[in-house]
Amino acid sequence: MKKILLSISFFALVSAASSQCDPNSYDWAGAAFGVSPNPTLGETFEIGTVGQPYSDQIFVRTPATIADIEGAPDLAVAIDSLSLDNITFMLGDVEQNLSVLGLNVTCNNNGVSPNPCIFFANGNYCGDVTGTPTISGTFPVKIYATGYFNFFGPQEVENVFENYEIIIQGNDVNVRETSAPLEMSLGNPTPNPSNVSASIPFDLTTNGTVQFTLYNMLGEMVERRTVNGKKGNNTLIVETQNLKSGVYLYSIQAGEKKFTKRLMVQH
Repeated sequence: MKKILLSISFFALVSAASSQCDPNSYDWAGAAFGVSPNPTLGETFEIGTVGQPYSDQIFVRTPATIADIEGAPDLAVAIDSLSLDNITFMLGDVEQNLSVLGLNVTCNNNGVSPNPCIFFANGNYCGDVTGTPTISGTFPVKIYATGYFNFFGPQEVENVFENYEIIIQGNDVNVRETSAPLEMSLGNPTPNPSNVSASIPFDLTTNGTVQFTLYNMLGEMVERRTVNGKKGNNTLIVETQNLKSGVYLYSIQAGEKKFTKRLMVQH
């Protein structure tokens, strides 16, 4: 995961100091730093629909030294902070601010700075992507970020990252309305490591569908399915007996809640 940190996500510069996302709800499984979604692992942003409310979440764990920041000296020098400066998307040949697409992101840095899009070293952070898309298409996204550190005086490294995209569908997609919002809480898989199968417990506040996706560490989708869940306790079974030994990432989404965790397979 080295050298990917500053391609941290899909944040817009929103000055609100609070966010609904929980920075500590993502299971990093011992990783020193990283980001979810991570395009190199096959993770993507949720597909949006014109005229329909959009919601997704991003999680960031910052490293401790500048050696893990793209463009910085390969030295074990402590990071002072990271800032997200701007996010744009390409509309044809014109670079536009993300708000033109109808989306914004509210950063949550646990209150470490009055600017919620300032992230300190060795911490967990997140952001809520919300809004109502206004334009359909597949749009490349550029992220502008700056890393700050002290090395014979104050230094900064500016970077532009272009490995992200967002897909917005037309408004002819039918969306089923529910009488109450669907919320989910997720337990840990057992057993983990798994040999034959693993059970993933989750609770729903009302009946609804759950989207399950499994990726290997090469970013290849191994499995994707929709599960009809009921209000209360549920269990999702993942068959692992035919999977190769190794680490897998799975995401489970119900309503506006999305969780990503790791599953070990060991034969």
